Amino acid sequence: MRKSGIICFAVLSVVASSLSAQTVDFGIRAGASYATLVQKVGTNYESGSKTGFSIAGIADIPLAFIYERFSFRPEIAFVNQGGSWYSGVDKDGMALFNKCWYNSLNIPLNIVFTYPFYDFRISLYAGPSLDFSLFGKMSSRQTDVDLNFGGTEEKDLKPFDLGVSTGFAVEYSRYFFSIHSNLGTLDRRATKREGESAVYQNNVALSLGYYFRR
Repeated sequence: MRKSGIICFAVLSVVASSLSAQTVDFGIRAGASYATLVQKVGTNYESGSKTGFSIAGIADIPLAFIYERFSFRPEIAFVNQGGSWYSGVDKDGMALFNKCWYNSLNIPLNIVFTYPFYDFRISLYAGPSLDFSLFGKMSSRQTDVDLNFGGTEEKDLKPFDLGVSTGFAVEYSRYFFSIHSNLGTLDRRATKREGESAVYQNNVALSLGYYFRR
């Protein structure tokens, strides 16, 4: 037990000293997003989409103690998303068509691999993503209601989603272009009648950004 504690302390010390010796870069990005709510209807997958936006603040933390081309890149993003889904068991017997939009606080926690190519820096990244729903509206049968995110017994969405974040970025000087996707893994329905299928939120954002590099 004591030996394990000493090893953990040594590893943490190396990590801390490595991070303190590296420059943490900060950046911002903004762009358009394409969101879909996906559900399985019978043997097929149906998706209803909407366009929105994504605005994020970024930190890029080098992980040179692992490998010089790796970094940890968390984001805090304000994302507009949503889509449409059906409230029935199958496509022919569906009782209701629902559409919604809502804003979320999305926090991707990405590990990044960056490779220099001439004057460019090309990055590939992936990691888990936390999504906290804030506010929005849903329409059904031409009636608009506020989303309460699990706070009512009516048709609603859950307030939290755990996603898988992946992306690609090309940086030139301090500017970059990125394609970022987030695939939700949790059923977003807050209430579900017997036989109704799960609904998952997906989102793809195309952004332009800038790093405040030293």
